[in-house]
Amino acid sequence: MTDSIIIIGAGAAGLMAARELVKAGNKVTILEARDRIGGRIWPIPENKFGYPAQGGAEFVHGEARVTKSLLKDAGLTYIPMEGEMWSFRDGKIWKNDAGTANDEPLTAYRDELDARLRELSEDMPVAEFLEKYFNEEKYEGLRTWVIRMAMNFDAADPNRISTFSLRDEWLGGKEWLQGRIKEGYGALLDFLESECRKKGVEIFLNCETSLIEENPNGITVTTKDDKKFEGSKVIVTVSVALIPSLKFIPEIPQKMKAVSKIGFGPIIKFITQFKSRWWLNALGKDLSKMTFMLTDGKVTAWWTQYPESHPVLTGWIPGRFALEFENSRDEDIIELGIKSLADTFKVEEKMIRDEIVASKVFNWPADPFARGAYSYSAVGAEEAYLELRKPVNNKIYFAGEALASAKETATVEGALLSGLEVSREIK
Repeated sequence: MTDSIIIIGAGAAGLMAARELVKAGNKVTILEARDRIGGRIWPIPENKFGYPAQGGAEFVHGEARVTKSLLKDAGLTYIPMEGEMWSFRDGKIWKNDAGTANDEPLTAYRDELDARLRELSEDMPVAEFLEKYFNEEKYEGLRTWVIRMAMNFDAADPNRISTFSLRDEWLGGKEWLQGRIKEGYGALLDFLESECRKKGVEIFLNCETSLIEENPNGITVTTKDDKKFEGSKVIVTVSVALIPSLKFIPEIPQKMKAVSKIGFGPIIKFITQFKSRWWLNALGKDLSKMTFMLTDGKVTAWWTQYPESHPVLTGWIPGRFALEFENSRDEDIIELGIKSLADTFKVEEKMIRDEIVASKVFNWPADPFARGAYSYSAVGAEEAYLELRKPVNNKIYFAGEALASAKETATVEGALLSGLEVSREIK
């Protein structure tokens, strides 16, 4: 038997687990299918957009204690979010002084919605919840608002996402905290990679796993190009959408059943750099402090880099809208963005085209090594999380943003925490 631990995936969870395991004296090998580390963290060179742009994860959510501890170790800078959130819907624009809590479709029935959520004793998909309790015509605006919020923030299918999970988000009583890393998530992962390599972790890129085989001596991992790696244990950190594509011998039907109960949301994100910040006084408003602009179109949100003055807007296409454009050309997605900006800010499309300096699309559902952006809690997911956190014969472990034990799933903090937790279980 070899005492080497094999980690599949060099994203946040894999690198965090490797760092902790090698510090404890273990020999660690990481196999990464991509030609880069990072997974769903995709840093863009600063010379592309004039700042450390992020094609994948960008924001730091919640208290993020593990993330902030690492930032301190790495000498990186956490910046709390500033600025204003705006909404454009049905031809009207307004500033959300209380986040999305003052949206008209919500405020009219907020007390009634909160009461129904608190009274709910059996979980159900949010679409079913709305149909059961808010199916009258007067609630049409509320139904649309709830479904768009589930899609915007959770990238979720309303026919799958757990109403209990949304209740926890909306009525949990926690302050909505969000920030950024000044140097970007890429700098944080570069730090983790450096820590790993200094301690002797081997990282193999362009090394796509196809088979994980348990045997009396431990684990054999076989790659698509038929390379074999032997170890005593393996930690699988790929996205939950990719786990079913891996072959396990012997089969692990309980784990696969658990995976099927976890939702995984599609997101298309695209970054566009302009010659100027042309939107600052659009619509007769002072948008100089705008951070987010929520819309009622298929590009459901735009955001800036405020308080930095970069002439850049990031577009966000979530959920079923992302699936609609999954197989589209990047040029068609950029064209959708141009039409969205023209409609939202009431400017000519030609002006926007003339202003564009550079654009880049990050189509996560079309990415073969992600097949989506991040997880969400479908009905029955809580039991699934517990099942996937249990190792198979103390040889096969799972980790990733979906599997953190705290309420940090679907975030980089969740991935880091999950990697930390699984390393502690092993060492």
